[in-house]
Amino acid sequence: MYYMAKSLQLLGIFSILIGFIIKYPKLMDPKLLLASLIIFGSGMVIDKYLLK
Repeated sequence: MYYMAKSLQLLGIFSILIGFIIKYPKLMDPKLLLASLIIFGSGMVIDKYLLK
C-alpha cells in the first residue's frame, strides 16, 4: 500500500511536469492540472490517513 501511495504521488507530479512541458509558452490545460492534482491528492490521502 505504501508503494501504491508513493507511485500515485509520483504519477501526479510527472503529469504536471509533462503538461507544463507540452504547452510551455502558454499555460497548461486546466483539465490536466485538475486530474493530476486529484491523482497526487489521492496518493497523499492514502499515505497520510490509511497508512498511519
